[in-house]
Amino acid sequence: MKLVRKTCQNGQALPLALVLLVAVAAIVFFMFNSGQLVQEKIRLTNTADAVAYSAGVFEARVLNYDAYTNRAIIANEIAIGHAVGLASWAKYAGITADTIAPYMYLIPYAGPAIADALYDVRDAMNVYTPLLAYTVTLHDAAINALAASQLAVHGPGNAVALVSRKVLMDEVAHKNDPDVKVDLLPVADDFAGFTQRYSSRDERKHMGRLVHDGRDAFLRSRNWNFGLVVLCTGVQLRKRGSTELIDMVDGWKSMDTFSAHNYRIRRFRCRHAENPIGFGTAYSEYGLVDSAYSYAGSRNTNPRASYRAESTVADGFEPPTLSGGAIPAFHELSGDALKRDDPRTALTIRISKGRVDQVFSGGGSNIKPKGSLDLYQGALAKDESAAVSRVEVFFERPDGKNTLFNKEEIGSLFNPYWQARLAPVSAGERVLAQLRQGLQLP
Repeated sequence: MKLVRKTCQNGQALPLALVLLVAVAAIVFFMFNSGQLVQEKIRLTNTADAVAYSAGVFEARVLNYDAYTNRAIIANEIAIGHAVGLASWAKYAGITADTIAPYMYLIPYAGPAIADALYDVRDAMNVYTPLLAYTVTLHDAAINALAASQLAVHGPGNAVALVSRKVLMDEVAHKNDPDVKVDLLPVADDFAGFTQRYSSRDERKHMGRLVHDGRDAFLRSRNWNFGLVVLCTGVQLRKRGSTELIDMVDGWKSMDTFSAHNYRIRRFRCRHAENPIGFGTAYSEYGLVDSAYSYAGSRNTNPRASYRAESTVADGFEPPTLSGGAIPAFHELSGDALKRDDPRTALTIRISKGRVDQVFSGGGSNIKPKGSLDLYQGALAKDESAAVSRVEVFFERPDGKNTLFNKEEIGSLFNPYWQARLAPVSAGERVLAQLRQGLQLP
């Protein structure tokens, strides 16, 4: 039997191992480098969304602030109307009490007490009306302060709002990533023309109509009749009065009249005579042109009392004011925006970050492969990465339809229901953003 002798086989595995090691190192480096690029892109995209959404929330808050202040202006205007109306009514009540009081002495026993009570009413009304004048001054000051605050938020031509928005966008961007740059896509930013300041007389009537239509029953008409006239014989007491916003914008004026109308037949004809009993007027500013107003029929029904009311102004009126209770300049959606069925504004922003500020082999990383490993530099167009995001500001009631009229509301700056949401970026906006980096990709 022959013995088989084992022999050791010798070879060179080291070169093969080195080749494999280079391949593994290249794969590991590629994965690391790609991961860094993906991480930078994700961070850039998140930053773009955060910046765009913050800008949209800012715009929504500006619009809601306008809506709140506009509603506050309307409320203060109605308050001025009530003060003027109450002053006119109080003056009429005082004159009526003063006119009737002397006749009360004809009533046995209780007559003097009734007359004294009526004189007390007259005196109380004279004390009451200067207090109402003081409230007009306060409400007028509040109106002008609110209008000034709107101008401070927007600035001339909306410049302050646009600058404030840009500052906010830069701050949000740098808190997410200190090395990014924020760019606006001009054609995709219509906030500057979405609102406008209504300052001319005709423009301010836009709010004036809302104020005028918002008057309650006391301001619209304070009319009543008492008495009976049969076959042109008898006496009828007629009270007329209302409070008007003169020409929808100039200021408030009120008139109250009370007359006894005597009917009798004389020389075979029905005769009528008006005997004024009470009258009074008040206004937020002297010199209001009110010839077109009848004050709920006062000038037609009680012409003599109305004539005397013009010179019987409530104590304290005309009150000291900045604008006489007139409708101030205010901000509302622009004419073009109001024509839309669903007015909304949108903003598209572009966030970019330079190559040297990014942590990968071709950027700011300390790892700089050489030789055969220097294969995956992650070339960037124009040496920067970019992300695009779009935000939309829209009007929507949280409770759906208007609960009072059961109708959908169209967006305006008189209701504070403006909200912001991220929206898809259109193809045209992507192309516009791409032009910032050039048409040719690496």
